[in-house]
Amino acid sequence: MAVRDFSFAEHAAGFDQHIGSSIPGYDQLVAKSVGLSRRFIQDETMVVDLGCTTGRLLNAIREENQPSRPNASYVGIDIEPKFRPHWRRHRAGNVRFVVDDVRTYGFERVSYACSLFTLQFLRFPDKLPLLQRLYDGMVEGSALLIAEKVLASSARLQDALTFSYYDFKLRSFSEREILEKERMLRGQMTLWTEAELRMALRQVGFRELEAVWGNFPFLAILALK
Repeated sequence: MAVRDFSFAEHAAGFDQHIGSSIPGYDQLVAKSVGLSRRFIQDETMVVDLGCTTGRLLNAIREENQPSRPNASYVGIDIEPKFRPHWRRHRAGNVRFVVDDVRTYGFERVSYACSLFTLQFLRFPDKLPLLQRLYDGMVEGSALLIAEKVLASSARLQDALTFSYYDFKLRSFSEREILEKERMLRGQMTLWTEAELRMALRQVGFRELEAVWGNFPFLAILALK
C-alpha cells in the first residue's frame, strides 16, 4: 500500500495542540524562546520566525518586546498557506506573515531569529546554505534560537531513548497513529546529531553556542553572532 507524505496542512487547524502533544516540553521551549528574545532584539532591526506555523511564537515575542523595542519589525515565514487563518489573530503594524520558502527568503538586519523544527524538513544540501544566508543577514550581537529533532550519538542510545519518546507519545496518540506518522515522515526528515548541528552552526560563522532546552530527541541551541 502506498504511503502518502506527512503534511502540516492536515493539522493546521489544531496545530498548536498537535505539536504540544508530539514534543515533550514544547510550551517550555516557547517560553524560553520568548524570554531570551529580550536580551537580543535591537530597535530598528528585524525579528524572524522560520517556519512560523500559527504565528503563536512570533506574536508572543512581539508582545514581550514591543514596549521597549517599539521600532523593531517582526516577520513570520511559512511555506504552508493553510496557516493563514491563524495569522489574522496576530495582526499589528510591525508584524507580518508571508507564505514563502525560507531557502530563498532575503534576510536583512536580523537581530533575533527562531527556527523551531524547520531545518529537519529540508534536504541535506539546503541546510547549510540557509544557515549561511541567515547568518549573513544578521547584525552584530544577534542570536539564533534553533530547535531540531536530533539523532543520538550511538545506536544503543538511539534505541533506548526512542522508545522512551514513544511512551510519551502514547499519552496522546494510539500505536497505530504513531506508526502511521513515522511511515509518512520516512524520507521527509533529514536529521543531524547534536555534534553535526553544532558543527554546521560554527561552519557558517556562529561563534558561541549553548544548549538551552532539550527533551530527547529534541534539542534547542542558542547561537550568537
